[in-house]
Amino acid sequence: MLTREQAQSLVKKVFSMVDAEQSEVILTSAVTNSTRFSNNVITQNVGLSNDSLRLRVVIGRRQGVATVNQFDDDSIRRCVQSALAVAKVSAEDSNLLPMLDQQPQYETVTAWREATAKFSAAQRAEAVGRVLAEYDRQGIEGAGIFDTDEGSVCYANSRGVFGYKAGTKAEFSVSAFVDGGTVEGWAESFDLDVGRVKVEAAGKRAAEKALAARNPRDLEPGEYTVIFEPAAVAEMVLFYGWLAGNGLSFAEKRSFHKGELGQKRLDSRLTITEDPYHPELGGTPFDMEGFARQRVTLVDKGVIAAVCHDRRSAALCGGKNTGHANPQPDSGGPGPDSLVVATGSDTPGAMLAGTKKGLLVTKLHYTNTVNAQDVSITGMTRAGTYWIENGKISHAVKNMRFTQSLLSAFADIEAIGNQAHATGGALFGGNFVVPDLKIRRWRFSSPTGF
Repeated sequence: MLTREQAQSLVKKVFSMVDAEQSEVILTSAVTNSTRFSNNVITQNVGLSNDSLRLRVVIGRRQGVATVNQFDDDSIRRCVQSALAVAKVSAEDSNLLPMLDQQPQYETVTAWREATAKFSAAQRAEAVGRVLAEYDRQGIEGAGIFDTDEGSVCYANSRGVFGYKAGTKAEFSVSAFVDGGTVEGWAESFDLDVGRVKVEAAGKRAAEKALAARNPRDLEPGEYTVIFEPAAVAEMVLFYGWLAGNGLSFAEKRSFHKGELGQKRLDSRLTITEDPYHPELGGTPFDMEGFARQRVTLVDKGVIAAVCHDRRSAALCGGKNTGHANPQPDSGGPGPDSLVVATGSDTPGAMLAGTKKGLLVTKLHYTNTVNAQDVSITGMTRAGTYWIENGKISHAVKNMRFTQSLLSAFADIEAIGNQAHATGGALFGGNFVVPDLKIRRWRFSSPTGF
């Protein structure tokens, strides 16, 4: 992983080679250490290191971008030449903005943990081995991954702006299979500090879910009350952020907001915040134009309060730049990436006890967008779906496909859990701190057959 000093030295070298009016460098450095296992055997230990340098140069109203992942002088020189060559032949951009020329004051983020960075393959194997030994004893088949990663990101431009952030994360994700692999239970544990990852507890929870999921019954399509566990909630919040938190979609009136905020559309108990400074997330305090990243309350007690902006989307609608720019040029627009759902007052047990008839859903799978205008998504349940009757788990049900507007679902909340922790369960990744969520009506369109 590139340290701050290494990043500063590399940036200085690049700028010394560039002959352009303005230039910027984005450095990303990642070290991924993974232990994979299946059939109760460790199948792979992988250590992967990847560094990347993205250079953008500006000449007049033209810009060019080039990327390189080797940092010797010849490779950097070729990268510089490529970016300059692209800039010279690119079309002029009348909306091209100058690079930031004043150093912002970034909020401190403490996201790097030495224990995680130094955690060895042997230590991961030992932890995984304890889970698999118990699975062998119970006749359960385990598969999954234990990651301990570190990385850094750096933004710098030739006008004197510099930002650097390093971080670590550890995640244990396990699927437990019974009945010849036809029944699955799943659990995870995630933290910046590997010492706080509860490997054996996650293994036990996945096993319990698998054993409880045996002999699943069919369920008729329709609307049901559903208690969603945090991994499923993270998936919903991911899509809400994409579809409802994008400042460019908002400014161009392509999102459900139609360019308006302050609408009371959701349940009063729901507050969703983009918070890169949450201690369990360790987000990046600057965006990819060097601006300081802000906390943004997207939903405030059910009111659609804000979206995330870069300076372009903010200018289009008279909003405020919240420091959420992606690497430029960018046609997709800014959005959140560190989403936190405020906790409520109910324990998971109380949610269950208060449900006369309904479902408990562990996680969602193959989720995707149906209609951005009503923030509707489709997908299926996975790894533990259970029927609730008279406040207790009655039996497992076969997985169900769903098509559901998140606007309707989030307006129909019955309860929010009183605890929330970081989860890595969303299909497309991201950073989330979310509680359990009970929704009165969730529409299931068809069974999956398994």
